[in-house]
Amino acid sequence: MGQEFLAVWVENWGVRDTARLMGADLGSEVRLSWAELGRSDFPEDRGVVWIGRLNDRWTQVLQYQGVESIDALAELSAGGRALGLSRHVNDPGTILYAVDGGYVTEMNITRPKGRRGSDPHALDAYAEGLRLDWTDASWRTDPDLPAGWLEYAEWSETHAEEDEDGDVPDEWGDLMQLSLDGYSPPLAECVTSAFTLIGRATGREFGRDWMRGTHSCYLIE
Repeated sequence: MGQEFLAVWVENWGVRDTARLMGADLGSEVRLSWAELGRSDFPEDRGVVWIGRLNDRWTQVLQYQGVESIDALAELSAGGRALGLSRHVNDPGTILYAVDGGYVTEMNITRPKGRRGSDPHALDAYAEGLRLDWTDASWRTDPDLPAGWLEYAEWSETHAEEDEDGDVPDEWGDLMQLSLDGYSPPLAECVTSAFTLIGRATGREFGRDWMRGTHSCYLIE
């Protein structure tokens, strides 16, 4: 998903109403696939959102440019609920939850105690059994870890900062590049758990089938 991601899930509002509540130019609507979206030349100063129905109750919004969808979360929750998930280079991930026009919960996806709001534990029922803790070491038993990753991780934690020359053992060069590219098993567990939590709340998890579809794209006025 890259180092930056922003999406919202809106209950009880259709695609065009969701776009309207975010301040979109409804006349700019075009139907695009994800690949077509990536090839489009949008004005740099305009927000861009990609919106489609998730199921009969929820609409899913991916913010391609800008942050308007997360800023409008309270308005989007009018008469129902709205969830937002954002992550970027300075934030490993935050879930926002609004109900009937008001913010209820803000939850850091890597720190279980990093929750606040009028009801900090409103999402706890959806989080049961999930790994939303950066310090959870259960990822170490994942059979799909790259060969040598555990040894590299232990070395990097104890020796990388002490290595004045910045030299990395030859056998770990590819693993270090993987880490520099953003690969992080503990963070991946937290991000996956965040998507699972949202899927439990909406009744359908974020997945490839939706991403392969054609949805409505709007510019924000």
